[in-house]
Amino acid sequence: MNIDRRTFAGGVLLTALAAGGPLARAAAAVGDPTQGDWRAFDDYLKGLATAGSFSGAVLVAKNGRPILRSAYGMADKSKNEANSPETLFCIGSMGKMITSVAVAHLVQRGRLAFQDTIGKYVRGFPSEIADRVTVHHLLTHTSGMGEVPGQEDDHSQVDIDVLMKGIVKQPLDFEPGTRMQYSNAGFIVLGAIVQHVGKQKYTHYVREHILAPARMHHTFFGSWTPDKVPHMAHPYALFDADGQWIGMPTPNGAVPEGELRDLGDRPDGATPAGGALSTVGDMFRFAQALLGHRLLNARLTQTIMEGKVQGQNPDAMYAYGFSDEKRNGTRIVGHNGGIAGYWSELDMYPTKGYTIVFLTNQDFALFEPLRKSRSLVTGG
Repeated sequence: MNIDRRTFAGGVLLTALAAGGPLARAAAAVGDPTQGDWRAFDDYLKGLATAGSFSGAVLVAKNGRPILRSAYGMADKSKNEANSPETLFCIGSMGKMITSVAVAHLVQRGRLAFQDTIGKYVRGFPSEIADRVTVHHLLTHTSGMGEVPGQEDDHSQVDIDVLMKGIVKQPLDFEPGTRMQYSNAGFIVLGAIVQHVGKQKYTHYVREHILAPARMHHTFFGSWTPDKVPHMAHPYALFDADGQWIGMPTPNGAVPEGELRDLGDRPDGATPAGGALSTVGDMFRFAQALLGHRLLNARLTQTIMEGKVQGQNPDAMYAYGFSDEKRNGTRIVGHNGGIAGYWSELDMYPTKGYTIVFLTNQDFALFEPLRKSRSLVTGG
């Protein structure tokens, strides 16, 4: 079995996918969705699950109050265990939002600045990288860094110091600040900076300053294997007849022919670039804590969520670990994530009061329901 997982799929790709397609272009009811609209959305997801094309958990909230919190499909088909709102899923690159908040928290404490060069905090890079790449570049994927060496088929190594040994040896792909290239390596470097400046392990800093204040008691950083984690959804990944993974979405939204395989025995893990385990409830609590300024002050919350560089979709910008886009005139801020069998999204609608969380455990399960939910909220 060959799985090319070069990235925890990021805001650039999935934002572009969620912007197009027939469901996105078909206008939903004008105005705010009604409770009946969300009941119909629930029925829609149940129908997809019955047809075998959706598996996961979904939470929709308005003004901090959940109005839909449900789960669909199976967490573990071999044990006949259904998904539930408490099921754990890998959130992929949604974890970049958490790393961004950790960095901004250190800025708020006066311990670092976004325009600081990385050589001020981490060692091992040659001067042409250490003295030119800034924290801002890393947070916006404009540093020129690429992927993490050795992680093409194995994400089970989560020790930041070990990962940094390979990252510091890589040359830049382009001049810092000249363009955007999604970089997981850049977010590993941010995790190393958090460790150095915060004077404790990245996971300990995140637990103390983000997870605990947000009451995210079911979110886990570290190494994991779905088979060995109670109540964790197994990833069901799509493979072709030659054993090649074909679950990465295509721009036209087509779903290729293939077979879903359970990858529950494959070890993986969480780093500052992504891969943590969480629930829809915890990701909702993260959004509430962030928007309620319980993690950062209002100024820094605005700073990390405001778009800084152009994304792939003309209406989408990338901020500091967050995507920031407009859809039918409505702002959507958040991030997504994806590895084989796990695809996820957090959408926050600051002007509408909606927060929507999708966590799925089946390739291609996310994209059409995501488009439909965005059409419901934005009316287009």
